[in-house]
Amino acid sequence: MRSAGEVSIHLRVHPDGVVIAVLTGDLDRLGAPALAEVLGELLADRQDFVLDLRGLGFLGVAGLEVLLDTARATTRCGVAWAVVTWGSVVNRVLDAVGVSSVLPVHPTLIDALAEVEVERAEHAR
Repeated sequence: MRSAGEVSIHLRVHPDGVVIAVLTGDLDRLGAPALAEVLGELLADRQDFVLDLRGLGFLGVAGLEVLLDTARATTRCGVAWAVVTWGSVVNRVLDAVGVSSVLPVHPTLIDALAEVEVERAEHAR
């Protein structure tokens, strides 16, 4: 587990090898660097992953920037990823700034894992 500011990041590996990063707390300017570090390590290892943001109580601009940087980096690196959101906290921010169509957002972990599998298949071609 990693913590910074008011955010905690718990990592676990799904049986299919996808890393699931579960975030809880507030993802603001204090916590965003910790998430960026974790995601940077996953990208460097070419590790497919899912970000589970359902436990966030706040998503600030710095956290949003990390998500958008991640979207660009995964495309460059060929890493499959998806985001799980539920409820108004994260979805309201994504909708307000118009990026919900840019990020691979899903309402459930099952849907997010399915998205990663689709991306894996596309990268394998």
